[in-house]
Amino acid sequence: MTDVSGASLLVESIGYVGSAGAASMWVPQVVRAIRHRHDHGVLRGLSLEGYALAIVFNALLVAYSVLTSAHPAVVAGIVNLVCAFVIVSFVLPARRRR
Repeated sequence: MTDVSGASLLVESIGYVGSAGAASMWVPQVVRAIRHRHDHGVLRGLSLEGYALAIVFNALLVAYSVLTSAHPAVVAGIVNLVCAFVIVSFVLPARRRR
């Protein structure tokens, strides 16, 4: 049987591993946006609306996580916000040049 501190460490570890996975799934899209920043045809394939929603929901996730001291979710939310902002910063100008 595990003691309370061991169980707590396990729960925290699960949270951080899950947060790392959630944050890392954005990396391929960020790399694609940066790599093809001058190819407006490729950038149009990325959903501006979807990433705008991601910004809103991840901002809410960060706020909730800070208020409830859910540190793993704070980390994931901040990484997701940065990634979404990077993608939007490349997609938005491409949309304007259509």
